Amino acid sequence: MITRRGRSHIEAGLGKQARVDLGALGTPLETEPELGRALGLRAPLLVKRDDLAGPGLGGNKVRKLQYVLAEALAGGADCVVTIGAVQSNHARLTAVCGCLTGLEAYLVLGGDPDRMWGGNLTLDLLAGAHLRCVAQDDWESLDRAAAQLVAELRGDGRKPYLIPMGASMPLGAVGYAEAYLELCEQLDAAGSTADWVVTASGSGGTQAGLLAGRAVAGRGPRVIGVDVAKGAGTLRERVASLAGDCLALLGREDRLQPEDVVLVDGAGPGYGQVSDAASAAISTALRTAGLVLDPVYTAKAVAALSDLVGAGTIAPDDTVVVLHTGGAPALFAPAYAGVVPTA
Repeated sequence: MITRRGRSHIEAGLGKQARVDLGALGTPLETEPELGRALGLRAPLLVKRDDLAGPGLGGNKVRKLQYVLAEALAGGADCVVTIGAVQSNHARLTAVCGCLTGLEAYLVLGGDPDRMWGGNLTLDLLAGAHLRCVAQDDWESLDRAAAQLVAELRGDGRKPYLIPMGASMPLGAVGYAEAYLELCEQLDAAGSTADWVVTASGSGGTQAGLLAGRAVAGRGPRVIGVDVAKGAGTLRERVASLAGDCLALLGREDRLQPEDVVLVDGAGPGYGQVSDAASAAISTALRTAGLVLDPVYTAKAVAALSDLVGAGTIAPDDTVVVLHTGGAPALFAPAYAGVVPTA
């Protein structure tokens, strides 16, 4: 699956990056034939269980944070500032992983906490995070609020490290270049191959890292990103740019073009809003595989996979890996009670 040369390139690049141990590596690759059949596949569906990565109910952001927090510590930071929606998985994991590494977490969250209480927000508070909620939930408003908070903290003599939305930065993407290598090695060990990796794509760092990993590996399953935020126009360019910058950190000169990034629409009504297809995917995954999907990311990715098979983009006999990025705590926020069928 992965060439010896590709493996050595990734390992050499990873060796240059400091990392804190957050328990993110070696997540299971499971076969879920019943779920695959429910989605229209004849070949067994594979699920990469990154929902099991790391502490605090886990998720894909742990792979990114293991590198990002290492850089923060190396630079002498005593706290971290990041942004997200009120039910942000990234914010939750930043708070929890911050506790484990001695970095106080300041979370700038967009939206109404009174409407979106519970779920991830409960864990943010239990982890001792400092919250600053702003009415607007667009990235520009959140970025401005975070920059203001960073300035205030510096004025108080603190040493904050600013983490962008989703830890989607070149260093964070390195975590998913590494994950691609891990996946390929698991496939090799099983004597198997795969045609596709399907992942939700919001801030773009996970998909960018997977693409960087594939570029270094030289071959392997193609990567399809499911846009969960109606951002395809700018997301494609962002993913390509992040992948290229990630490759540079790995010692490569490769650059990806926007046309190299495969994105399909899976946002439904919009980011953080549950579609009927996503609700159905949550129920189907639980009933056929015992998997708990979150309503914002992986449920939309699984629903999109069904559409891709139905449209013929993915053949029924193709072997598909779904990246389960976690996020189940959001299901327990009252705002997502609508995922439960009423009849």
